[in-house]
Amino acid sequence: MTFPSRALALILGAALLAGCDTNPHPAPLKQKRDDGTPWRVRYAYLPDDPRGLDPQHAYDQVAHRIHEAILDTLLEYHPLKTDPFEMVPALLESIPERTQEADGKVTYTCRLKRGIHYHNDACFPDGKGREVVAEDVHYAWLRMSDPRVECPIFGTLEPIIIGMHELYEAAKTTGKFDYSARLPGLEVVDAHTFKIRLSKPYPQIVYWLAMPFTTPVPREAVEYYDGKKHDGEAEQRKEFNWHPVGTGAFQIAEYEEAHRFRMVRNPDYRTTVFPSDGFPPEKAEWLKQFAGQKLPLIDEIEWPILRETHTMWLLAREGYFDGTAVAKDSFGRIVSSNHDLSPDLKARGMSLEKDTELSTFFISFNCADPVLANPKLRKALTCAYNAQGYCDIFKNGVAPVATQLIPPGIFGHLKDWKDPNTYNLERARQLIAEAGYPNGIDPKTGQPLELTMDVTATGSEERQTAEYEQRQFEKLGVKIKVIENTFAKMLEKQDRGQFQIAPSTGWGADYPDPENYFFLFYSKNVPPAGKNEARYVSAEFDRIFEKMALMDNTPERLALCRQLYDLLSEDCPVAFNFHKAYYVVVQPWARRTHANMMLEGGVKYLQVDPAMRARAWHDWNRPVYWPLAVLAVGLLAAIRYAIRWNRRLNA
Repeated sequence: MTFPSRALALILGAALLAGCDTNPHPAPLKQKRDDGTPWRVRYAYLPDDPRGLDPQHAYDQVAHRIHEAILDTLLEYHPLKTDPFEMVPALLESIPERTQEADGKVTYTCRLKRGIHYHNDACFPDGKGREVVAEDVHYAWLRMSDPRVECPIFGTLEPIIIGMHELYEAAKTTGKFDYSARLPGLEVVDAHTFKIRLSKPYPQIVYWLAMPFTTPVPREAVEYYDGKKHDGEAEQRKEFNWHPVGTGAFQIAEYEEAHRFRMVRNPDYRTTVFPSDGFPPEKAEWLKQFAGQKLPLIDEIEWPILRETHTMWLLAREGYFDGTAVAKDSFGRIVSSNHDLSPDLKARGMSLEKDTELSTFFISFNCADPVLANPKLRKALTCAYNAQGYCDIFKNGVAPVATQLIPPGIFGHLKDWKDPNTYNLERARQLIAEAGYPNGIDPKTGQPLELTMDVTATGSEERQTAEYEQRQFEKLGVKIKVIENTFAKMLEKQDRGQFQIAPSTGWGADYPDPENYFFLFYSKNVPPAGKNEARYVSAEFDRIFEKMALMDNTPERLALCRQLYDLLSEDCPVAFNFHKAYYVVVQPWARRTHANMMLEGGVKYLQVDPAMRARAWHDWNRPVYWPLAVLAVGLLAAIRYAIRWNRRLNA
């Protein structure tokens, strides 16, 4: 290509780009519904890829969000009732009937709704999803008992569900799980009825019925997606871990690792409808229009995977996300000094809402590590950490400092509790000397004690928080080596105990009960059996926990919670940091239908006004034409130059 033609091509390309649409999203799967009404898409984002999607294994927040869209659970939380939280039937016809047996055992009778079908999938004959039956529940609970599946709640349910322990141990002995066996704790009565048999009272079992672990799984799906290449297939099938088959309101239409998830509505969804009660007074009139409507209210979910919070806000400001949490770097541009939405965003019709999750974040210490097995060293590190400074810098003072494990709003949170290990650098220096490292020096080497801190670092804000945490601990004279990991790698290291210090760990309630928090430090829940990632082992803690876990909410139970707090304060398996609370900017066309933090988004209840959004996209992103004028002048000059160049060549 000659110089003039190359220049001309570049100018033409720039001119075309100047007129391009700035919308970063791919075209929707459809433009209209079958009835001719607009196709409704919700635009949000995910912070990372899930580690996997096997419902009996996956336990991270990203996987839970996807599960909520594609899987129905046996029970679920009412989206509008949060004080107190209320359980309602999903795949079950009603809340299970509880029967106390004479020998102390407890039975829950459960009946599945009829006519609920799995998504259409290649694992079924002719690709047609079949009806959900009680045997599917039994098969899923067998999978929870299989050591190879590594179900993270096995340690919690194994002493409760009759026969689960025996099946697990038999599989460990033989090296293979017997899926022809029967689980006594899950008795199939008929095609749609089953009974859960417990060895002792465990009121929290109903909460686990709202989790993906206990949801029915079609056996043919697991056996079909086994990762093996079959005759006549050009490519290896995905493993079941990446291709679960559920009954949920959405199906996965597209997944590109590190790029995006796209969901499309399940046209055959009939498990639940939009509720007709529980409307908050300030939204009651507006919400009545959705009462009893078929779910989901939207047709498609676009979930790009974005790790940079700044990018999220830029796109939300232009209307390309339906809402976004307010990140630290953009806080001052969004929220005014009196913690109200900035006037320019208010003028666009946006609103600001505060969400307070039922979660507690902390820094985990690996108690099984030879160095960090020293409780005084852990306590010294805890007292050296300024949690208030972290909240002020990275949470803009919105998230409250955590002084205890259980967040406000859940039984077991002690309003009068005084954390004995709050930030106190003088005490921290005294403790590290008592731990055998005066001024942070390792007496074996005469050099500063070196500890490693594994962090998830996929964005700039995460790196900034890691630097802050590193500086906090190094005030003691120790040296902290920071190791950066992907989200999935960080989870793997925590599961395998391959870390010393892990900041930014934490727990969001699976269900609103103190047992769901204290079980993080129960010795029988060390991975892979559970989520005791700090590997804390205390016989006294276990004894009190086992008693507290099975009780109803009484003053006696609260007293036991206080004893557990005392033990955690003395042994410091973690350093408490904050309870997650944040501001969310909501677009005017995506007004919230609910704010239940026990739901991981509650996507089947979300609504959108596509016409209002289209108008906003047009008004907020008007094309800028002056670059085209400049390019036109440049184009004419280039054409003139090209003509003169050719005349000179042909002279």
